[in-house]
Amino acid sequence: MDIGDQVKAGQLLAEIESPEIDQQLRQAKADLQQSQKNLDLQKATLDLARATMERFLAADAEGAVAKQAVDQNVSAHRTAQAAVAAAEATVESNKANVQRFQDLTSFQRVLAPFNGTVIQRNVDMGALITAGSPTDNIGVAPTSVTGAANGLFRVAQIDALRVFVNVPQAYGPNVKVGLPVQVTVRGQLMQPVTGTVTRTANALDPGTRTLLTQVDIPNQSHRMLAGMFVYVRFKIGPSGTRWRVPATAVIFNAQGTRVAIVGAENKLHFQPVVLGRDFGTSIDIQAGLHGSETIVSQPTVSLQEGQVVKPIQSQKTPQG
Repeated sequence: MDIGDQVKAGQLLAEIESPEIDQQLRQAKADLQQSQKNLDLQKATLDLARATMERFLAADAEGAVAKQAVDQNVSAHRTAQAAVAAAEATVESNKANVQRFQDLTSFQRVLAPFNGTVIQRNVDMGALITAGSPTDNIGVAPTSVTGAANGLFRVAQIDALRVFVNVPQAYGPNVKVGLPVQVTVRGQLMQPVTGTVTRTANALDPGTRTLLTQVDIPNQSHRMLAGMFVYVRFKIGPSGTRWRVPATAVIFNAQGTRVAIVGAENKLHFQPVVLGRDFGTSIDIQAGLHGSETIVSQPTVSLQEGQVVKPIQSQKTPQG
């Protein structure tokens, strides 16, 4: 089979010739047959030893034979039993050896694991194949850029594609299984496809503080190809309560980080706050505000705690 071929599960992709394994299998079968014949011989010897022992025991009951002869035949019977057990163990060992070589020879036939399309062939006719040979360093984990060898062929099912997205920590808790997302491709931005979040890692990458998220995309028309770069849009908000204020509204001085708010009777109050992400022109406030406050967008050094002011609505649209 070659790239682009449609294959079914169990279909033959290639055959590997391994004459040394075939020879070892024949040798193992011969050893098994020899051990089975030896087992038959030991069983026959055991039957003879049992019959002889029983005759001497019967004669000993009448006092017709020496005690030493009886003991010798009893011992010979036990020896024959041990020889049969050893022969049976040898037969089982040889059976396992035959099964091992049969399993190895089964790998001579490379079969398609599922219905799909051959998207990569890493060997040519006559190539030398050894266990662990570095034939493919492309098929790797979604978060890695290097990997070990993983096969002679790569078969892909493209009826449904899988996309891995690293979601920032602030949005991670709101990414749930079943969440619909919009997926677009470069050059086809006006033709979005709806995908679905099917699973998440449920843990953040300690290096990037992002949540690895899997999105499945239906692709019955095969319009999208495996390996494409896509844009994934989530309709979610950051976790927790945050209020975004203009960067000019935040006061940094010896008293800490604060914002000036207009309280009851239009009196100023400098409220301590905890900052979140800085977007340049605006900053997230993670703690200190409730969302209903009137904030001074550009406080000056002349403003004092408790000063009465006349608030004027900003001409700019509030950012929330």
